[in-house]
Amino acid sequence: MVKCPKCETEVATPVKTWPIPSRRPSKKGEESKLIVGIFECPSCGVRFRAAVEPKAKVEAAASIKNMVERIKGIRGELMQTLKNLREKIKTLETERSNLMIEIDSLRKVAESRVTALESEVSMMREEVKSLRDLLGYPEEEEQQKQR
Repeated sequence: MVKCPKCETEVATPVKTWPIPSRRPSKKGEESKLIVGIFECPSCGVRFRAAVEPKAKVEAAASIKNMVERIKGIRGELMQTLKNLREKIKTLETERSNLMIEIDSLRKVAESRVTALESEVSMMREEVKSLRDLLGYPEEEEQQKQR
């Protein structure tokens, strides 16, 4: 086990390991290799390097299992996020369709008001024309046509 340099918590498994050849040969004449690993502290989250004993190869397999479990957890979180996003999209699409319906109804109301105002204005023009005819102001009508 290796201790975290920041909080001194014992960390059992490395995240990644690799061999480094030694410059000095061992007494038996074999070329010894030093294994170095990157560790991540579970309590403070600091990553650090440290030498690993050769027995740690078995622990590396356990490290892969831990990584697989972490990946499964991340996958589950991503699936939940995807589900939430799909629900939000569905809600927004429903709201959009409701707003489009409301806009259409408001457009129809505005068009009916425009039609009513146009007919009212034409009626008022006819009244003005008939009043001028009654009062005998044909000159002003000609002046307005010239403008």
